[in-house]
Amino acid sequence: MLAVPPGTDAVPRFDDGWLIGENRCAPYLSYAQAGAVNWSDELESLHEESSRTHFLDLWTRAAILEQVGDLPEHAVVLDLGCSTGHLLQDLRGAYPQAMLIGVDLIAAGLEKAHAHVPSARLLQADTCDLPLAEDSVDVVVSANMLEHVADDRNALAEIRRVLRPGARAALVVPGGARTYDYYDRFLGHERRYARGELARKASDAGLEVIEDRYIASLCYPAFWLVKQRNRLRFDRLEGDALAERVAHDIGTTRDSRVGRVL
Repeated sequence: MLAVPPGTDAVPRFDDGWLIGENRCAPYLSYAQAGAVNWSDELESLHEESSRTHFLDLWTRAAILEQVGDLPEHAVVLDLGCSTGHLLQDLRGAYPQAMLIGVDLIAAGLEKAHAHVPSARLLQADTCDLPLAEDSVDVVVSANMLEHVADDRNALAEIRRVLRPGARAALVVPGGARTYDYYDRFLGHERRYARGELARKASDAGLEVIEDRYIASLCYPAFWLVKQRNRLRFDRLEGDALAERVAHDIGTTRDSRVGRVL
């Protein structure tokens, strides 16, 4: 199922970590380095830690679990862009017997994911070049990862390649292409998605689109107004001023009453 990692003779045995050499348990197998990926340890700390309790991230993970639905007891579930493992934790709670595989390029996030979900098989790998066999996965999930991938069409083709016949994927991306601003730029977003864009690209990759919908659509009018205002006020920020503004935005939305009301 897995390709042999570079520098090894075989895929190591897994026992709540990868057993490499004598008495060495590695949290993840490395197939690729981060390189010029649109993410970093600093962004991991800024954004991903808040996602554990941020209402938008909670809604996102709940929507993904709803779409995954019922699974065979020992299904193989692949989380692309697993980061620090919040979605993996939810998946483990919902599917205690499933084989969970988490893929990310950032080592710091994978180490935290291993601490959160030691039973998940974690891989440092490129979404556009997955070290997995064809037709080997029952479900692919991804929460706000594809917008970081320059060639998202290639990533979708890889998702199609590893899915078994009849298997499914639940993918969430940020919408509102015309609201792209300093916040997206700082977080390394290649794009926000226009209505229907992800569905079209998925269909072009050979995936059958069952459902294409918005999450938190009730919030969108207020979101659009705030994004337009902020673009006028802050789009030229750079350096520390930009980082401080994005941190402020994350904190403001995380603590917003909107999430508690809706």
